[in-house]
Amino acid sequence: MRYPYGFYTFMYPFYMPVPYYRRDIPYRRISLNNNSVKVNPKEIDNENECIKVDLRIPVLEGCKNKEVQNKINTSIENDEMEFKKQMEEAAKEYAEEAKRKGETINPYAVSTIYEVTYNKNDIISISVIYYEYINEKHYYIRTSYNYDLTTGKSLGLKDLFKEGVDYKKIIDNEIRKQLLANKDQYLPDAVKKFKGISNDQPFYLENDNIAVFFGFHEIAPITSAIPIIKIPFSNLKKELKPIYLK
Repeated sequence: MRYPYGFYTFMYPFYMPVPYYRRDIPYRRISLNNNSVKVNPKEIDNENECIKVDLRIPVLEGCKNKEVQNKINTSIENDEMEFKKQMEEAAKEYAEEAKRKGETINPYAVSTIYEVTYNKNDIISISVIYYEYINEKHYYIRTSYNYDLTTGKSLGLKDLFKEGVDYKKIIDNEIRKQLLANKDQYLPDAVKKFKGISNDQPFYLENDNIAVFFGFHEIAPITSAIPIIKIPFSNLKKELKPIYLK
């Protein structure tokens, strides 16, 4: 896979074989929200001898600030279209090489699905799965988008906590507790190997949790899905900004 500079700022580059992400499984919207914002899919479906493309791009509607809405929608769509472009270029190169060698072309397939996991308190969190089928192997990547709907700011973990709080230490401690409490789910030396979250650690919000996710084989066996550790807001009452505890 070839990605342009900056692409990894939104995609977490870890791959493993997985079953095909079926298109008959619908995207999910959470039922609990107090934002006026709705998220509907923009569907892009096309196919040729090289590749089958099946994207579901989340599109926000109903934001009070239309400039913010357009900014967020443009950012997410640009990411997905960049993914599509790169995969189409790679598939074309593969098909041309296969033709030169007289081999049968096995078309690539790419798709995206998403889930709105948090949609209240003027905050929205969307988790996206990027799926790839290349050379008869399945791969997927998870990424997430967390936005303040009043400003359009992309939120990092630091933004969830009060000023001056050592959020890394707090989250690291919560993660280590769960690694110790669920040893059968993680690598034998997961606690020892875990050196702490990164400055741009990927995460998404749920109604009552911060969901921090990791790369394959980073803390769990390669045969497992992408490891996700959920930290309840209730464990962070003193440190979180009050808006998340409403």
